[in-house]
Amino acid sequence: MSEETSERYYVRRREFLNEDPELPAFIIGVVEDTRAIPDDDPNRCWEGGTITLDLADCYRRAVFDFNMYNVAERANSLRKITLIAEVVNAVREGIASEVESRNARPTKTEQPSAEVDLPAEIEQVNTEAVSATQSFTSHFTTLGL
Repeated sequence: MSEETSERYYVRRREFLNEDPELPAFIIGVVEDTRAIPDDDPNRCWEGGTITLDLADCYRRAVFDFNMYNVAERANSLRKITLIAEVVNAVREGIASEVESRNARPTKTEQPSAEVDLPAEIEQVNTEAVSATQSFTSHFTTLGL
């Protein structure tokens, strides 16, 4: 029976960032634990352990590299993730303060619904705007845009 090296991780996490499943923002963080890999294992290279940090909003993706092949690269990788964490935590604190500030403000009255009777001149302006928008859109459709 052959011995298999099982992969171990400090972090192996994938999360969606929005509650709404139709908004696919996500974060993936993986840091493989290479301590159990022997220095002379021909099947596994401890120097190439997996380290990834991927952040994505609904439209863009950022992938961060953390090189660990020599002392200088390891120091730079640690510096990079420390700065990312500091900025993310500062932004988190700013958002928390802004949420608190905005939640303390009085709420505005609700906007009138579409069923409210509008004066005739406003109805005329709305009809003209819709007509212009339809015309504008049809030009793009004609051009194949």
